Amino acid sequence: MKKFDNLLPEIIFLLVLTAFSLAFFRLMSPFLLSAFLAVVLANLFWPIFDRISRRFGKPRLAAALTTGLIILIVIIPAGTVTALVAAEVIELVGIFRRQWGETPVTELLTILQEHVAALPLIRSVLAYLPEEEVARAFEETFRASGDHLLRMARRYLGSVSTGLFKFLITILLTFFFILDGPRMVHRIKEFLPLSDHNIDQITSETVNTIGATLASTVFLGILEGAMTTILFLSLGLPSPFLWGVVTMVLSMIPLVGTNLILLPAGILSILLGRPLAGFIIICVGAGIVGINQNIIRPKLVGNRTGLHPALALLSTIGGLAHLGLIGFLVGPVAASLFIVTWRQFGKRYERILAEKNTPLL
Repeated sequence: MKKFDNLLPEIIFLLVLTAFSLAFFRLMSPFLLSAFLAVVLANLFWPIFDRISRRFGKPRLAAALTTGLIILIVIIPAGTVTALVAAEVIELVGIFRRQWGETPVTELLTILQEHVAALPLIRSVLAYLPEEEVARAFEETFRASGDHLLRMARRYLGSVSTGLFKFLITILLTFFFILDGPRMVHRIKEFLPLSDHNIDQITSETVNTIGATLASTVFLGILEGAMTTILFLSLGLPSPFLWGVVTMVLSMIPLVGTNLILLPAGILSILLGRPLAGFIIICVGAGIVGINQNIIRPKLVGNRTGLHPALALLSTIGGLAHLGLIGFLVGPVAASLFIVTWRQFGKRYERILAEKNTPLL
């Protein structure tokens, strides 16, 4: 009984602590993504802040200048590209509906077969498929895909006020994280039930993994997407920003990712009577992939270990699906944190796991 009386205050305190923590988490949950993005941006631009702060000796001024730089080279381009891609999707869906919306599906299939008449393999495959089932599948797939793309694009364009509010929150948090980052890290170390050595080890591995992931996937993806957009704009091809974003995502696939867009675009340009444009697209695509994979990527990554390309691709697609264009950055970072945490779990319990796998005599 006396032992229970001694434990009762601790139990009450833990219950109160849990209740307040859950309430606080509920209040902060709408801003978790903004906070996470602010932490990533503050970490990426910390060397710039440190250099400015050392030069002028004014941390607040350095934090303000660094935050302004983040707005100019990250936030504004990401928001602009998101709006342009959404507008292009809406325009494409509108054009298709105006031209083909009232056309029977069977007639669309006839037109499709006429366009692929020069491709015997595809024509022979379509010939073996039941026409009614193909028509039904084509109709359902097109309507579902078109409606989904239209809803997604309108949602991105319609949530301007929410986006601006989250943008302001992210900018403010980034400023404070840059300015007070070391003090915050020190306070977090005091609360965590881990030794400073373990925390420093986790932090170092996290920074290396995220750095390698961002260098090998995000940065190169943005570079290849930007090159694709510029190429499409210069040659007058349709929807340059949309295809630039698609290329940015597909660039996660080693060697062939970017060419999944540029090679078909080049072949179609040749078939449509623009051989010079098609030849330029194919050659530039091969050059982009070769330079990025063999020259730029090794220099950026170095000896650091990033995500496996398959995991990087899936985390990027998941980030884009749930968070929009900013998910291209958040997805791989979240996957990197997941991998680092489980890697530390293996190191922390290495002895127990080794004993478990020891064969019995």
